Amino acid sequence: MKMKINPGTRRMLCLVGAIVAGCVFPVLFPGTRDFFSVDQVEGVFNAGTLVPYFVVTMLFFAFIDVRFSRETLAKSHLGILIFMVLMAVLMFWGTLWLTGNTDFAIMAFLMAMTPTANAAPVITALLGRRADYATVSVAFSNLFVAFTLAPLVHIVIGGEYQIETLPLAKGAIIVVGTPFLAAMLLRKMWAAGTRAVRRCKFLSFYLWMVMLFCCCAQSFAYIANQENISVWTLSGIFALAATTCVVNFTAGYFIGEKKFRRECSQSLGQKNTMLMLWVALAFFNPIIALGPTFYVICHNVWNSIQLKRYKPPAPSGNAAEMQP
Repeated sequence: MKMKINPGTRRMLCLVGAIVAGCVFPVLFPGTRDFFSVDQVEGVFNAGTLVPYFVVTMLFFAFIDVRFSRETLAKSHLGILIFMVLMAVLMFWGTLWLTGNTDFAIMAFLMAMTPTANAAPVITALLGRRADYATVSVAFSNLFVAFTLAPLVHIVIGGEYQIETLPLAKGAIIVVGTPFLAAMLLRKMWAAGTRAVRRCKFLSFYLWMVMLFCCCAQSFAYIANQENISVWTLSGIFALAATTCVVNFTAGYFIGEKKFRRECSQSLGQKNTMLMLWVALAFFNPIIALGPTFYVICHNVWNSIQLKRYKPPAPSGNAAEMQP
């Protein structure tokens, strides 16, 4: 007898499996830790080298279907961006005040400023809502973060942490802007190529899992070589990620217009954590990268619960009346 697994549960199990594998692999095989090294050594190929290319490819798949019209644009798209900035500032100073831990505060800031995930339109469609709303949010929020993250880091976190503002801005703009322009040009100039890309969009999920494995392995390879990271620290990071996740999904529901409440909630709660994982590893440290890593678990647990609870509307007409 075949056991049917809910699509949301299957998705969650795949992602959690990638996370667990990434956490365990460098511990079981210490000899691989050089490959997951976080040292930015020029000319050395390691797992971190792959992350920007994976992010670019996944965003390209997401942007290929972006279309702007009056029906897809809403005031809440702007509300999402404003809320991200306000929450990032409040989370940074609030976390710093409560814990006194700068890494925790930066972690909270980055999680709040993380843009909409490129998989959000897929989940939104599975929930019977408008995927085009979420797709526009993917484009707007990712481009917004690309241009504003570096200045906000400099203003909120300050120069005392020696953050390289120009490389951060340049890297984020390239990683987000390149796939956006490429997708727009391809759709405008080559219809057959656009159709081929759409047929391959399913690969985005598998790239996500590979990249998640690499990022987790990179973070935990670093942890394995440290002696001052306790279970309590990891528990605190998970609690911070879970709290941020719940606040985002809940706030999105109230920010969205009446007809877009679920879409806005999904767009604000489901985050492009791969982008912030790259930012954390490239410009901060692997401990800070654990925040977005744990957020992945949280928002996929939320998604799986939503998918389990969702009941598609019954077909209209006699077919609906015949159902028990």
